Amino acid sequence: MTANLITRERAARNLNGYTPTAADNLVLDTLIAAVSSAICKFCQRSFAAQNYDELYNGNGQRRLFLRRFPILAVTAVRYRPVTVLKIINNDQVTNQMARVQVTATGLFLTRTASGVMSTSTLTYAGNVTLQALATAITALGNGWSAQVVGSSTGDYGLWPSQDLYVPPTFGDGLTSQGALTARGQFAELKMHTVELAGYQFDPRGWLLRAIPYSDPELVHPEDLIWPTGIGNFRVQYTAGFVNVPEDVQEACAQWTVALFWQSKRDPGLSRAAIPGASTVTPYSTMPPGVAELLRPYRVQMLEMNL
Repeated sequence: MTANLITRERAARNLNGYTPTAADNLVLDTLIAAVSSAICKFCQRSFAAQNYDELYNGNGQRRLFLRRFPILAVTAVRYRPVTVLKIINNDQVTNQMARVQVTATGLFLTRTASGVMSTSTLTYAGNVTLQALATAITALGNGWSAQVVGSSTGDYGLWPSQDLYVPPTFGDGLTSQGALTARGQFAELKMHTVELAGYQFDPRGWLLRAIPYSDPELVHPEDLIWPTGIGNFRVQYTAGFVNVPEDVQEACAQWTVALFWQSKRDPGLSRAAIPGASTVTPYSTMPPGVAELLRPYRVQMLEMNL
């Protein structure tokens, strides 16, 4: 969901002294949200500072471009996704289907027996480690069992279960792995398990592989690339503007107010004229002045790391 680029008070400054009513405020709130979303789509970027958790394809290049910028901070860069939790339903006589999904709040398990579906949800909040999650799955019975790969009291048993979920980069989806079949075979849930220590970030929107200062002779700059792969890097970072730029706020206010005044007119009106005085044509698209304010911020999507 796109964060609003301005407040109602900021939009009201462009109303030229008009005092909105309670009903007007509801209209303004709706228009601010709609215009904020439209501006972000037009510019192909987000403006308000937010935290992101995203997967990237290694490109074999020196720089790995992130989808959001300016970058304010990088929390972690991880790679090498491996199986950390294995789930199976062994009761193939009773159950004709069994599936596992990783959702934003926990694991969603379904089994179908004689045409009747049964569901179970195990939350990350109630099972904070992978081992706790595996124990809870096994306790469900009805053929379900799970095991952590490696030690139950170390790697990966004590890793946070919440880390199984990676928010989808596009759309509003709430599932990141699954539905994976588990009937008579393991559904293998993966995590990026290795922390990358040697990297730097450029606020303009990319990561660089960095030579460890302790071993400058062991690494050649030409070797410092992001190895190719599909979703082989997981980057957790903060990007956007702490304060939305003033010209972007002005663009949002102008467009919001233009639509606000347009809502006061006959929606079927295409042109209004006062003979000898003025002619008014309501905007059917983004006002030209708004587009000009936003033009420096518009990203040309030449290449996207999906």
